[in-house]
Amino acid sequence: MHFTLLRLPLGLFLGLLLTSLNALADTGRLYQASGMAQHQEHFQAALAKAQQQYGAQLPPAVRDTLQRNSSQRFELRGMHGRAQTRLALELDEGHMRQALEFFDSTLGRKIVQIETNASSPASVAAMQGGLPVMQLSPERRALIDRLASQLPALEMGVEVSTALTGLAAQSANDLLGGLLGTAQAASDGGRERLRQQMRPELPNTLAYIYRDLSDAELTRFADWSESAAGRAFYRATERAVQDALNP
Repeated sequence: MHFTLLRLPLGLFLGLLLTSLNALADTGRLYQASGMAQHQEHFQAALAKAQQQYGAQLPPAVRDTLQRNSSQRFELRGMHGRAQTRLALELDEGHMRQALEFFDSTLGRKIVQIETNASSPASVAAMQGGLPVMQLSPERRALIDRLASQLPALEMGVEVSTALTGLAAQSANDLLGGLLGTAQAASDGGRERLRQQMRPELPNTLAYIYRDLSDAELTRFADWSESAAGRAFYRATERAVQDALNP
């Protein structure tokens, strides 16, 4: 009896440990399967470009501070870790499993390929030159509007843009001991301005990015985004991006 009682807490501990390890494994798989890991690496390319552009225009002391601050804040392993931790915290086992099933499907893999291509340095540079106006049927416009209401594309775009454009200002402020004011207030105001600028362009941007999906595929994608698991996943990804960019 005494031996059995001693084994019970150990068995419980091992069971919990196994459950935790399985959850971590599922989080890592989802992080890869959904394209989040690839998007993070594409962000590093955008960061390097921003560092180069700002560095050419700034005094050496500010440039060095920018390089040091951004390298610490956006260190890739730290970003991966923070994003995956948030995913694990936000998604329960059922939603995690359903998200994995979707992104492991033929349609899910096609969507991830489209999205990671869109966030690549070459595609971002091309889109910065302006997008063609997509001519949509009423039915396809309705599908795009459904996606626009569910995908966190706007907020994630705002977070990434704010992180990149705030590099030089934050570095100068740090160098001057905070004399330029509160960084958080400035970034909050910048976020709202970006939302106002980006929101009208969102439907056309989504229509362009997903232009190679058929109407049937787009319908299935919209259905997934509106499901309980889809809504949970996209809320989790938005928060994961926020955590990754804001340690």
